[in-house]
Amino acid sequence: MLLSFVKKGQSLFILSFTVLVLAGVLILKLPWCYRAGVLSWPDAVFMATSAVCINGLTVVPIHDFTIFGQLMILAMVQVGGIGIMTLSASILLMLGRGLSFSDTLLISNLSDNFSLRGTEGLTRTVVNYTLVCEAIGMLIMLPGFLVKYPFGESLWYSFFHAITGFCNAGLSPFSESLAGQTRLTQFGVAAMIVLGGLGVYVIYDLFQVVRRRSTSLRLHSKVVLFTNTILIVAGAVLLWILALVNRGSLPWFDAFFLSISARTAGFTTFDVTGLPAGSVTLLIVLMLIGASPGSTGGGMKTSTVAVAAAAILNTLKGNAEVLLFRRKVPTGNVMRAFTIIVLFLLLTCCGAVSIQLLMPGAEMMEAFFESASALSTTGLTIGGTAKLTDAGKLVLSFFMFCGRLGPFTIMLFLLAREKQGRLRYPEERIIIS
Repeated sequence: MLLSFVKKGQSLFILSFTVLVLAGVLILKLPWCYRAGVLSWPDAVFMATSAVCINGLTVVPIHDFTIFGQLMILAMVQVGGIGIMTLSASILLMLGRGLSFSDTLLISNLSDNFSLRGTEGLTRTVVNYTLVCEAIGMLIMLPGFLVKYPFGESLWYSFFHAITGFCNAGLSPFSESLAGQTRLTQFGVAAMIVLGGLGVYVIYDLFQVVRRRSTSLRLHSKVVLFTNTILIVAGAVLLWILALVNRGSLPWFDAFFLSISARTAGFTTFDVTGLPAGSVTLLIVLMLIGASPGSTGGGMKTSTVAVAAAAILNTLKGNAEVLLFRRKVPTGNVMRAFTIIVLFLLLTCCGAVSIQLLMPGAEMMEAFFESASALSTTGLTIGGTAKLTDAGKLVLSFFMFCGRLGPFTIMLFLLAREKQGRLRYPEERIIIS
């Protein structure tokens, strides 16, 4: 029974985003969406996939679209952002209904932040949280835009960046992203990225504590909040140090913003093409780690990496069990975390090789960066996207789609394959080194 539920969940998840992308392609092909006439099919597929999968990579500048076209792109981003949060969480909730007791226990570690009474309350929480955050972000950014633009333009830019920021999409009507904008505007976008990247599981858990329906945060929420803080601070410090070592200078705020944005948002406050190799490598690592489960961001997910890191640290300490915040992490969770990481890295390597073949004159570092950016749905580029052929655009679109759906689909697949063995086999050690 669990297997059939999981298969339905996988099919619903993949089909919904496939339909959204196809609808987006047809919309962007309309002549009144693009100022220069009609988009080519490869460009329409690329832009629709980037918007629905909230990636941010572009082969056509956003300002080349009409207001109607920009509004359609914004709608795709919003539907894709809310969809990824509600679908992933709702599917897990549905898996907990109507199953046998043993099957329910099997998935309880995935959905125990929620009561299994229904998905209506969860969906309402996601939508309300999204709209409230975007409204607040819009109000924060509006004064920043008013310094440089008329009220009408400032209102539109605030509205646009509030949505793309919260959804971690990285799309902007400005050709240089947020470079040259006020610090208030940049801070507002950074806040939206963080709020959108925490994930519905953490938000729901925080609401439960605020409403005093729970006395403390669950382990998942603690891990996500702790890991996000460490990554933001460590990323900013390392980016600043690497720039200093390479005889450059990087303002603290720019390092702080890039540390946040590199984990699946894709906005920039300066030209990243001139960063040294060490900084580029660090950005690839941050992109691959990504945001948190049930969020608008992509990547391997913070909790996945945190569980793997905890397993390594506990092994070095000589612990036979994986402990986090004085709680034991189930072995199944640890194995799934390492499986997702390995598969994600293999897919990144495959993407890099494919992109280099379809990106004339590109170096392998550039190809790896574009592959990681697509798979993690980040949208950052160091110039490789502009070199893509039509075939390369389609291949990168495929990797963007895989990056958006991959981690959750893999998790569902692993969940369906997990089973309680009745036989106990004799234990025998293997020489590791």
